[in-house]
Amino acid sequence: MTIGQRVFHLLEEKNMTQREFSKRTGIATTTISDWRKKNTNPGSDKIMCICAALEVSPEYLLSGVTEDSERGRSVDYMVIPSGTKERELIETFNDMDWLDREHLLDYAKKIHARTLKDENFMKEKRDSMEKIAEFCNIEMFMDSSFQGEPTLAVHYIDDDVTGDIDIENEIVRGEFSMYVLPVIKEWLSDNKKRLLKMWKNKRIELLPDWE
Repeated sequence: MTIGQRVFHLLEEKNMTQREFSKRTGIATTTISDWRKKNTNPGSDKIMCICAALEVSPEYLLSGVTEDSERGRSVDYMVIPSGTKERELIETFNDMDWLDREHLLDYAKKIHARTLKDENFMKEKRDSMEKIAEFCNIEMFMDSSFQGEPTLAVHYIDDDVTGDIDIENEIVRGEFSMYVLPVIKEWLSDNKKRLLKMWKNKRIELLPDWE
């Protein structure tokens, strides 16, 4: 098993998405995806932050074996690359007094709870929908009940990001990356008339392949 393969094995074992892994390590999701697609290994400069994120020792990540035959030593630290938003946030937090820290933590927890609620809603909504297209690891779903304004639910598989689309106004909502968003918009523009016709006729159709 290569280092890259071992990384994906650990991600599956820990039920960790590539997006979460990217946030923990500061490694771009496109780079992570390339490890699988091109069967390559992470660079040596990435090893320590990967070990911290996956809570394994460098010995295990590199060889799959440790002297005590266990997966790795318990890790209680986090490697945060300099120049990242995460690093800036931690440094700002460290400069604050304890009361401001408490306020910030409380605010962050509320935002996180709201985000989880929105994500769960979108997942439930997506489960009740029918998939009409898949391209570039992007899934598109349409509500077979055709309630409300013409909309789609969208899911980017690699980053596990969900969102929705206002078909009529060609508005895409969701935390999609600067590389994924243009692809979604181009697909929407190419298929807008057909999507609106489907919604008007209240009939789900599987759209042809698109590249």
